[in-house]
Amino acid sequence: MIQRLLTHIAWPIRVLWVFVALAPNGFGVVAWILWALVAIATWIHHPISLTTARCLGPIVIVGVISNAATNPWDAISVAVSACGIISLMLMFTAEYGSAHVQAGAYGNERRFLLRIPAPVVLPTFITWTLFAVFIFVLESAEQNRNYSLGIPMLLVICAALWKFAPQMHRLSKRWLVRVPAGWVVHDDLMLAENLLIRSHNLSAMEFALAGSEALDLSGMTRGVPIQLTLREMTDVRLSTLGARLLKTMDALHVQAFLVATTRTPLN
Repeated sequence: MIQRLLTHIAWPIRVLWVFVALAPNGFGVVAWILWALVAIATWIHHPISLTTARCLGPIVIVGVISNAATNPWDAISVAVSACGIISLMLMFTAEYGSAHVQAGAYGNERRFLLRIPAPVVLPTFITWTLFAVFIFVLESAEQNRNYSLGIPMLLVICAALWKFAPQMHRLSKRWLVRVPAGWVVHDDLMLAENLLIRSHNLSAMEFALAGSEALDLSGMTRGVPIQLTLREMTDVRLSTLGARLLKTMDALHVQAFLVATTRTPLN
């Protein structure tokens, strides 16, 4: 039953998200806009939609739970909060992420979303938290008709989106891609340019063993990485972040490397 749910994961999320709108304490204008953006994102599968759902969905649910906590709890409040929490849990599953990134694929591609590098998790969370605080301040100002605070806060949010939205979206654009010619690592966090491995040059693709000496392009993330071993050495150009994390030069000549996907490409 769980596997069937994950196979058709979009519909449970869409239905649960509709129930979130039934919050008994109601939404303000800002909350309704965020709810609508996430609702649209659940219907249009694309990497941009994945970023939208995963960044804005938690803000809506935090607001729903906060409103419920400051008012007497009843069956509807509990049900709406539960629907919101379950929908968020499903949005952050590997299956849901894969559905969105694959929907944006070109031609005969098979995309496997990469896990977030561990050193990026805390800065990402801090950025999201600050953005969420700005949203809650704007929502409060709108409900209280405090335009002297609301208008400057709206400008701050627009500036924050201009600055940080592309950085947040980069996390949804990191893939290991199966293409007719072989495999491509598309990851501008760790790499300065895409890494193409042609089929004839790939000798093995398997789960990495502990203590592997292959170049670690996983970003020290959790889970067991995939090791790609090559027949011939190939050039790898690291990004500034990648070179700093690996404490090495930005251009290397390697015969094996590691990546960490949210779903295994070995099936």
